Amino acid sequence: MVRTAFAILFLTFFAGMAAQAQEARAIGLKGHVQTVHTEEFTTEGGARGESRGSTLDVYDQAGYELEFFRYKPDGSLWAHTVYSRNGWQILKIQTLGTAPFQSSSTQNVFDAEGHVVETDTYDENGVLVSKSKNDLVQKQGNTTVYQRTETSANGSVSTTEVSDTTDLQTGVTHQTETRDGKLDTDWVIQRNADGTKKDKIVYADGSYNERERKSDGTTVEDRYSARTKSHTFQKSDTQGHLIEVTQQSDSYYIRCTYSFDKEGRSTGQINYDAGGNIIDKSTAEYRDDSHGNWVEKKSIVWDPKAEPMQPKIIITALRTIDYY
Repeated sequence: MVRTAFAILFLTFFAGMAAQAQEARAIGLKGHVQTVHTEEFTTEGGARGESRGSTLDVYDQAGYELEFFRYKPDGSLWAHTVYSRNGWQILKIQTLGTAPFQSSSTQNVFDAEGHVVETDTYDENGVLVSKSKNDLVQKQGNTTVYQRTETSANGSVSTTEVSDTTDLQTGVTHQTETRDGKLDTDWVIQRNADGTKKDKIVYADGSYNERERKSDGTTVEDRYSARTKSHTFQKSDTQGHLIEVTQQSDSYYIRCTYSFDKEGRSTGQINYDAGGNIIDKSTAEYRDDSHGNWVEKKSIVWDPKAEPMQPKIIITALRTIDYY
């Protein structure tokens, strides 16, 4: 019941973006990166300890991900994912893995405009598990209706319909989503000429996400859960980095602040209780290569009971980056 899940559906209808994998540039890598091998180690008494496992990403010359390997701490292969693609479009994703990773494959079909119109998912034996189709049902005036039909292996069918209407004079977009005829979400978006924006999406159980982009470029958000009767308040800076999160209900409270360096990399997190006291604190330090990509990252925790607080390196991550 989060905005992300709905946004993925929304973007699938409008741009086929759900079929994209990681781009090297999108995750902050600089230069023409070919491979990135990352391994994490525990740190004991300042010395490198045991491996926590490793990963290997392979990119093409345009920066799109082609393969992803995940290895166990002993170096054996855990999972291998291969992307068959045409530029940003992912035609097929195939994963071979051992528990807890499951072997499966997903195949996408695109229309002439690059939208995903069909997605088929298969299990490790190549048996069709589910099929989903996206259709433009109606486009009349400022209203567009999209439909997504999902068919499972047992033949059951579920239909999701999204109706999107935009008032060009007021800049207000109203979007509703129904699943099998029942209203699931109601989303109203207000876009203003000065670049500010405000939207609220309400779910069937009364939960909601309300977000406002202010004139200074920062964003504030209120996420309410009707099930737990709790609020999660979030603040993001002008670059979209999440800088503060407060979770509270009648019986619970915690406030977390986050910091970033000039490259947009996370450098720290501090958690506070209702009285403003520090519960725990963590920071991260980076060492970069000549391209400006980090090749060593130290994850550090601080003892809030010590005066002054004392740091302890708990994880060291090392990256080996090959370039074209």
